[in-house]
Amino acid sequence: MSRIYGDQRMPRIPSRPARVRVPLWMLLLAVAGKGLVLGVRWCWRHRVAVPGAVGLLVFVHRFGALGLLCLLAGLVLVAVAWWRVHPMSFGWLARWVWGRVRLTVVYRRRWRPAMVHTDLAIRVPTSNADQVTFDDYYPRIRSIRSTRAVDVLRVELLPGQTPEQWAEQAEALRHVFRARRCQVQAEPHRFVRLHFHRRDTLVRPVTPGDLDGMDEDHGDDPEAASGLLVAELGAVPVGRCEDGSPWTLPVRGTHVLVAGATGAGKGSVLWSIIRGLGPAVRAGLVELWVCDPKGGMELAFGEPLFTRFATTTGEIADLLDDAVTVMQERTARLRGRTRLHTPTVGDPLVVVVVDEIASLTAYITDRDVKKRIGAALPLLLSQGRAPGVVVLAAVQDPRKEVLPFRDLFPVRVALRMTETEQPDLVLGSGARDRGARADEIPLSLPGVGYVLAEGQPEPVRVRAAHIDDTEISRTVWAYRPSSTTDGGWTPDLDAYIDDVPTAGDDPAGWGEVA
Repeated sequence: MSRIYGDQRMPRIPSRPARVRVPLWMLLLAVAGKGLVLGVRWCWRHRVAVPGAVGLLVFVHRFGALGLLCLLAGLVLVAVAWWRVHPMSFGWLARWVWGRVRLTVVYRRRWRPAMVHTDLAIRVPTSNADQVTFDDYYPRIRSIRSTRAVDVLRVELLPGQTPEQWAEQAEALRHVFRARRCQVQAEPHRFVRLHFHRRDTLVRPVTPGDLDGMDEDHGDDPEAASGLLVAELGAVPVGRCEDGSPWTLPVRGTHVLVAGATGAGKGSVLWSIIRGLGPAVRAGLVELWVCDPKGGMELAFGEPLFTRFATTTGEIADLLDDAVTVMQERTARLRGRTRLHTPTVGDPLVVVVVDEIASLTAYITDRDVKKRIGAALPLLLSQGRAPGVVVLAAVQDPRKEVLPFRDLFPVRVALRMTETEQPDLVLGSGARDRGARADEIPLSLPGVGYVLAEGQPEPVRVRAAHIDDTEISRTVWAYRPSSTTDGGWTPDLDAYIDDVPTAGDDPAGWGEVA
């Protein structure tokens, strides 16, 4: 893309040149030459708009206003046909045109004042002994990509600038360009990307996705179905990202920490992951070992899905000790054979789910139980990923004195927080400056947060799907392990079904597909 802004590459050296008398004809020739050069440069910078405008003027001059209307109608028909035949290429062109419009109308007009007032431009004073002037150097916008919700500007840094300087001015840039949020993303060198979010795409609740289709694709091939389920353990569907793509979290080979204040939506994230693991649980490839220190108020609804379920501190300590034993046995068995456990029916992936992990690390009064839990959890977090014993935990207070081993979680999710420093505690130093303003998430958006995975440079804004009690009952009924089915367990769905047939009513359609 052509240079949009910027002057000289290097500043001039202040000097006092000698006065030289120049003939008038030479001065006029120089002015004309400079004007010609500037005109050619301007036409080259607008090499698409200038020929288009000239061609349009020639067309109007030859065919008149009626011809122009016919031309516009023809272009509309061509655009509609293009959109119906190949929407992908049409969408690319529409986004490119919209980006150029946004660049001209919004960013180009305010760019230089914004750079000056945010100290992102460089002003070098020059003097000729008579007066002092300033040479201004502005960062250049190299490209722009726009959608209905966000504008992404790729900006070239000036010499001596760092991405941290731009991150500090993100809030000021947001107000200058009237965006809802500004996020600064650093490239490996020389460039930064400015994300100006204009609309919140996560306002509406996210509905849970369909999990039944994944079994139908390989229903006649058990080996292929098992391999597909194992692969999907690396991308369990949870909700939706801000750009509209599905939000998935890895479970196999990693640990996940979900942090957020009361009512922030931690339960939605936990239940979305449990629901996403449902097909693998039914196939026997995953076992859920669940700890609910709240007495079972949050997770007891899904007890038929769980292989083990503990609610008291003593039971939780025993469960964690058994998980450490399984981890150590697998480590001894797999040593020298593989670097990552592959789940099978006989040797499934063990997912240890802990709701409100701070209740086990900071709030227990029994010293012996606290010591046992404090020894088991760090072992699982530091050694459990490879042998297939992973931890999924939720916490309200992410401080080190409450959760001393939070850095052992490679994948971390920050939901709504109450203090400005908490996003950095969960996602790492500087996460808030890079756009993860979890403390500004409103109460009206439960399940909205920021996720940062291992190796991912920037936090991503996401929203978890809303899992209500009816969906939990359906998940338990559909994906309970086969051992539970043999026992004849039936969930209590009466409280969540509106049209229950009464005595004397025609039962047609109850229990069958209409």
